[in-house]
Amino acid sequence: MADIFKKNIYLMVVLLGLSGCSSASTYSVRKPLDIDVLANLPEVLNESSGLAIINGHVWSHNDSGSRNQIYQLSSNFQTVTKTVTVQRSKNYDWEDLAQSKRYLYIGDTGNNSTRRDGGVIYKVPLTSLEKGSSVTPVSTIRYRFKDFKPGKTYQHNFDSEAITVVGDQLWLFSKNWQNEHTKLYRLSTTQSSQTVSPVGDYLTEGLITSADYNAKTSTLALLGYRKDIFLGYSFIWLVKVKNNQLDWSTSKYKRLRIYSQWEAVHWYKDNKLLITSEKNPLTKAMIATVDVSSLINASE
Repeated sequence: MADIFKKNIYLMVVLLGLSGCSSASTYSVRKPLDIDVLANLPEVLNESSGLAIINGHVWSHNDSGSRNQIYQLSSNFQTVTKTVTVQRSKNYDWEDLAQSKRYLYIGDTGNNSTRRDGGVIYKVPLTSLEKGSSVTPVSTIRYRFKDFKPGKTYQHNFDSEAITVVGDQLWLFSKNWQNEHTKLYRLSTTQSSQTVSPVGDYLTEGLITSADYNAKTSTLALLGYRKDIFLGYSFIWLVKVKNNQLDWSTSKYKRLRIYSQWEAVHWYKDNKLLITSEKNPLTKAMIATVDVSSLINASE
């Protein structure tokens, strides 16, 4: 995914140079939600792909090919205050974090090239993150897609970059390069090996990169971007969960004002989302908030 983004950015830079423009760090679309950039992330998190908030501290990690480590950020988000290595794990393509009251789930779920028919999720006790510089997962959840079909790189529907905890389940959302839908798969948090089938298919009109569920408001947030518009735009969906079902009839959609490679989302404070982006040729890796009060409070 990063390669496609960089190629598009390169083309944009060339065109901007020809037209005499000096900056393209923002890309506005009609009636987008504003993004409040809090800071540039430290260099070690140039490919931030997942977010968790544990005891008030923000944690993140990098995606494919990076170290099997997670990083705690300072209160101003500009430095790393703690680095924890996840033993007995490999960062094949870490894409998202999910958390329950007791555990952190690290999703090695990326599959741009369909080289694998599923993925791996590492289950780590939250308490162990405070104790030292390394942790060992209490279990490794391996899953495969029952509906899997091989495909070409960036031309299939079996990539996945978004996981979140809903009740006692892990919800995993696919990143459908082929049709810009997302499929929902439900995983057990206790079974070490499982085969999963989609329980829902939703038209998201873009590629989903992260998810987070707010149990207090029963609201799921999905973060994504469009691939087929030059430079593109990022967006969010907010959807209610009722009786352990995703109620797409309640879904609300909004584009985001600053286009970047926004990769991670987490509910943050009152009616806000915390999001992070990867570094790209135009901007550094960033951390920002999006106020979604207008969507949550809207009557329509």
